[in-house]
Amino acid sequence: MSTLLQSLEDGVLNLRLNRADKRNAFDRELYSDLTECLNAADLNAEVRVIRLSAEGGCFSAGNDIADFLAEPEQGRRTDPPLYLLRALRACRKPIVAEVRGKAVGIGATLLLHCDLVYASEGSALMFPFVALGLCPEGGSTQLLPQLAGHVKAFEWLVLGQPCAAEDAAQCGLINAVLPADQLSQQVDKAVRKLASLDPEAVQQSRRRLQRASGDQLDALMKAEMDLFEELLQQEAAQQALHAFVNK
Repeated sequence: MSTLLQSLEDGVLNLRLNRADKRNAFDRELYSDLTECLNAADLNAEVRVIRLSAEGGCFSAGNDIADFLAEPEQGRRTDPPLYLLRALRACRKPIVAEVRGKAVGIGATLLLHCDLVYASEGSALMFPFVALGLCPEGGSTQLLPQLAGHVKAFEWLVLGQPCAAEDAAQCGLINAVLPADQLSQQVDKAVRKLASLDPEAVQQSRRRLQRASGDQLDALMKAEMDLFEELLQQEAAQQALHAFVNK
């Protein structure tokens, strides 16, 4: 069974995380599939906008910890998430996320690189990195303080307090929170609008908006992942991660 469902209709590439039995946690296969789809979409003139959603009642539980702990055949454990984040930033096509339920870890930080984010009532973003002996990633140590201020970012990233969708909307992390039965309709409206606009104008505008952070953010994401990899080797992280898997 594919970890990622995809379809292209009227210029909209629908990408749907398909590991509902694992709460759409990212294993190596899902990282690879989503990264490859984003890179291919960037080169496909038929794709005008990308819609990202997930099967089931959880957008993503973050890393599949059991898979993440396994020694990779090559490279580093943090390479797949870094490649995904780079693909999100490099893609010229606008990305619209539809979030139902919890978005945890990489499932939350990847939303910082989407262009529009809509969530259902009761959804929440969670950043449990420090509780696992790790550090935040995805550029979140820069982007969250910029959006929400230091004290809220510290509360979410260091204390690990959940960020309710309503709070995220107030801080500008997401666009709107809607009743569950109205969410898809709102996302439909947004992607149709984007698909109707001149693609070159949309893509150039996305690129210019990204340049506000530019190379500095790319370097920061690499530095975060380097530290993440270093902390991952430490006893505190290993104990916390194995305890999580075995609970």
